Amino acid sequence: MNTPLTGRTSHTQPPLLPIRTARLLLRDFLSSDLQAVEALAAHPRVREQAPFESRALLVARRAAHTKVARRPSRDRKSYELAVIHRKSHKLIGACDIARVGRHSADLGYMLLPRHWGYGYGTEVAKAMIQFGFETMKLKHITAIVATDNEGSRRVLMKAGLMWQGLVRRALRVGSRHWDCHQYTIDRARWQSQATQTRAKKR
Repeated sequence: MNTPLTGRTSHTQPPLLPIRTARLLLRDFLSSDLQAVEALAAHPRVREQAPFESRALLVARRAAHTKVARRPSRDRKSYELAVIHRKSHKLIGACDIARVGRHSADLGYMLLPRHWGYGYGTEVAKAMIQFGFETMKLKHITAIVATDNEGSRRVLMKAGLMWQGLVRRALRVGSRHWDCHQYTIDRARWQSQATQTRAKKR
């Protein structure tokens, strides 16, 4: 996971990206990622759970048509990242965290179905939450998930988010409106969870 920024004595800040977890690498999109991302977004099982156009896909398309790499500066309003399996070096998903206010952001992610059920979603969510609180200096992170997406609901709860409520007609895709569950976590809750996790490891 990305190195915490708190408590450092050096004036040199570590690089923002990539974010490394035990099994994954989260980095900005490259022009070579487009085909894999298009396949991800077009997969029927992914479309069932996330029928709307993802921010990650839009950014991947822009990356495919520019030779200038996006600078991972701390003042970015959003980070749309490729999820790379560190062992195979293959793109297995995409994730993003985007500001919706000065200190709040929305979290999103999607993975190829053959990688569901192995804890990768939770690994991504936890890494992005840590990045949001430590690097983006957020105070509040939310996520919405379609009511029938039980797998994603479990991911969010394992990542420490709490159910906040049901949002009727939260999303509109074509002529259909989707009801969604909303989950949330604030900095204080995240810090408390991190402290408990460290204590268990001692």
